[in-house]
Amino acid sequence: MPPPNWGGGWYVDPVAAAVTVGMTAAVVGTMVASLPPSCSPVMIGGTTYEQCGATWYQPQYIGTQVQYVVVPAP
Repeated sequence: MPPPNWGGGWYVDPVAAAVTVGMTAAVVGTMVASLPPSCSPVMIGGTTYEQCGATWYQPQYIGTQVQYVVVPAP
């Protein structure tokens, strides 16, 4: 049975989407305050990312604090 249609758009459960993609990757858009110690900084096209295995993060300032947002692999 397809997911319900709310307000003209399809609802996608982010947890189910992560399971569908694979258990090793975090959900794109998730924010964390700190990274695992095994991450490496990578600069691509003038943008700095943090690569943590199969998961990529992009740092963002929220006020004066750095938060890391899960992004698709660049």
